[in-house]
Amino acid sequence: MKKALIYVRVSTDEQSEKGYSLQHQEERLRQYCTYQNIEVVGFYKEDHSAKTFERPAFHQLLAFLKKSRGTVDLLLFLKWDRFSRNAGDAYGMINQLNKLGVEPQAIEQPLDLNIPENKIMLAFYLAAPEVENDRRSLNVIAGMRRSIKEGRYCTVAPKGYRNIRSEDDKPIIVPGKDAHHVQWVFEEVTKGVHSVKDIWRMVKKRGFTIGRSNIWNMLRNPIYYGKIFLAAYKDEQAMLVKGIHEPLISEQLFFEAQDVLDGRKRKVPSKHTARVELPLRGFLKCRKCGANLTGSSSKGNGGKYFYYHCNIKCKERIPAELANHIFVEELQTISSNKESILLFEEVIKDHTKQSGKDKSKAIRDLQAEIEKNRQRISNAQQLMLDGELPAADYREIKNRYEPTIQKLVNKQLSLTQLDENLSDYLMPVVDLLRNLPEYYQNASLNTKQQLIGSIYPEKLIFENKAYRTTALNEVIALICRTGKGSDGHKKGQASICGNLSREVIPLGFKPKTF
Repeated sequence: MKKALIYVRVSTDEQSEKGYSLQHQEERLRQYCTYQNIEVVGFYKEDHSAKTFERPAFHQLLAFLKKSRGTVDLLLFLKWDRFSRNAGDAYGMINQLNKLGVEPQAIEQPLDLNIPENKIMLAFYLAAPEVENDRRSLNVIAGMRRSIKEGRYCTVAPKGYRNIRSEDDKPIIVPGKDAHHVQWVFEEVTKGVHSVKDIWRMVKKRGFTIGRSNIWNMLRNPIYYGKIFLAAYKDEQAMLVKGIHEPLISEQLFFEAQDVLDGRKRKVPSKHTARVELPLRGFLKCRKCGANLTGSSSKGNGGKYFYYHCNIKCKERIPAELANHIFVEELQTISSNKESILLFEEVIKDHTKQSGKDKSKAIRDLQAEIEKNRQRISNAQQLMLDGELPAADYREIKNRYEPTIQKLVNKQLSLTQLDENLSDYLMPVVDLLRNLPEYYQNASLNTKQQLIGSIYPEKLIFENKAYRTTALNEVIALICRTGKGSDGHKKGQASICGNLSREVIPLGFKPKTF
């Protein structure tokens, strides 16, 4: 008695359009084996496309054949398009199965491949579904290009929009709940004040979820001023098509943003000349009236002397040399807590060891959840085909789970792309924090001001030969916890690090870098 594995396959489109079902294929194959006195030793099913053999169930089938070489004679399926829709791949797989002593056979399109002439029919059976796939692909491309030429955006809606269907049941996009965030981002970019990276951080705090690389794609997308990009195809050149959707921004605002991104928009020059003697200019606030302090020089005995001063009537005036020196001492209070910085370094090392294992487990868990939701859709589809579930209920179930699957797939992709060399980026931060005063003193004026702005998100106030501020960068505050009395301030004076959290930095926390 011959022994066989039976294999059934169906894709969602085939099942809904052609009436295929896994259950029907299985019944036909088992009936055939009963009539032909063939013993079924294995059953494999899946709902993947047959364009390639990269299918989970087929991989399991091959693994079984390799492990149990010589125990299986036949691999049975209903038709050759259940086996493959790619003639080239199919011939290679047939040869691989023959080497394992297994004969692939379609029970509704039987062929004796030992007869050379039958290979002509095999070529037809394999080429026909491949031609069908190619024709379907061309039809999809033509349909999508026709929709774009009509001004319809027919794929997943970009940030700030959402997908709906019009009264004539055609896909369109309309402004979504994040539309105002998109408008805010474009407006901030055109100001030319902040970098795109800083704007991304600010808009995330406002509640807009977008990746750092995706914000660049968003800023370059003409969809937001009412145009849809149509890529070049064959003899057709690429073009911009006027969309029927509502623009979120004006065309003028979009191109102003492009000028800033491309470096063509001139920046407004500062009314003050940058001076290395005044690195704190722009970061100090008057202790009397709250206005921003400026800086300038005055001539005296022995040369020029620089001061930070207020232009208001309060006449606040601070020697720049004194303010600069005490600021370096304040930086020393950040670097002084060697134990906390060492703890942060050890956390990075520990996280690096654990992240690989954690990421692999998270990806496996996400894949299991994806398969579970796909199976739910498949089960509902089967019930609909069997007449046990109304078509409307099936569509509702499908519309409920497909977005969930897409979110899980996106999350899985983002996990896969996470940088595994996190420590390579964070270890320089550790060295910087350990030697912050020295690094600051040896840095250029521009780098000094970047450091000041990164460490202190609010203006500094100089009073009684000491600095006080309401906040320190929360990341640095968590890493460099200063202990009681370590800053050397007198009783009653507010410490520059006085409000720091004493919690241990959580595992996996990624600090800002300079």
